[in-house]
Amino acid sequence: MRLLAEIALVVLAAIGVAGCASLLLGTPPTRRRRARAPAPPRPDQLVALERLTTSARTSAVHVHAYLRPVLVEITSGRLAAHGHNLDRMPELTGRALLGDRLWDIVRPGRPFPEDRRGPGVTPQELRAMLEVLERL
Repeated sequence: MRLLAEIALVVLAAIGVAGCASLLLGTPPTRRRRARAPAPPRPDQLVALERLTTSARTSAVHVHAYLRPVLVEITSGRLAAHGHNLDRMPELTGRALLGDRLWDIVRPGRPFPEDRRGPGVTPQELRAMLEVLERL
């Protein structure tokens, strides 16, 4: 019995020494820190779209000059899949299918905004437009 007690004492002492050593070295002995792998690079198109949507918040000019061409391309493709042509779409049909805000941006012949500092697109408006496009 005394031998078991001495062995237990030696084991506890070894555990204590290992714990003290890990505190002094700064890393736990059983859980070494692993170097994190660098995050994979983000696709260039994603970065460009993020910049585009951020800049579209700032003014009506950014919406017209930068966001509108992208939305026209996406909308034309989605409508074509259902047999519609954006360039020949009557206003009432366009508003019914796309909603007022999206139609106002993608409608054929949309003039350049008179108020260059006019409001851009809010994130909520953009989200609503994307939901319309997803439903098409």
